[in-house]
Amino acid sequence: MKKLIISSIVIIAVGITIFLGVKQRNNNPKFRLEKVVRGEIISSVTATGTVNPVTTVQVGTQVSGTIKEIYADFNSPVTKGQLIAQIDPAPFEAQVEQAKANLFSAKANKEKAEATLIDAQRTLKRNQQLFAEDLIARSDLDTAETNYETAKAALNAAEAQITQAEAALKYAETNLRYT
Repeated sequence: MKKLIISSIVIIAVGITIFLGVKQRNNNPKFRLEKVVRGEIISSVTATGTVNPVTTVQVGTQVSGTIKEIYADFNSPVTKGQLIAQIDPAPFEAQVEQAKANLFSAKANKEKAEATLIDAQRTLKRNQQLFAEDLIARSDLDTAETNYETAKAALNAAEAQITQAEAALKYAETNLRYT
């Protein structure tokens, strides 16, 4: 029986060796062969990425408003200084007219303040003379002085309103030119 077991082991070992040897011969790499020919080498590359412009241009306006007309289309070539679109000037024209009216009103207020100042100055001089002759009370003179100072302040305020109205008119005219 020992011989049978040893013989079986030897036969199994020989079978495994033969099986593995045949399998290794079948695993040899296979090559495809071509004849050598002359030709151009064409190389193409496929890649992903981003395309960045050489120059980035910011397009904007000095004033905002409704577009009246467009003179350039999307992706159309334009040159520096070329008019691309026009903003509707009607609201800006109205602002200019309103600023002119405010300036006119401020000038009228100044004339009124000048007249009030002249009247207050006359009243003050008259009351100073009357007070010097002891014909009016001190409180009447004080009231005349207060009215005079108030009239001077009102004139200064009217002049400041004119300056402010002129600046508003200039600003409105500038905005109108941007349309």
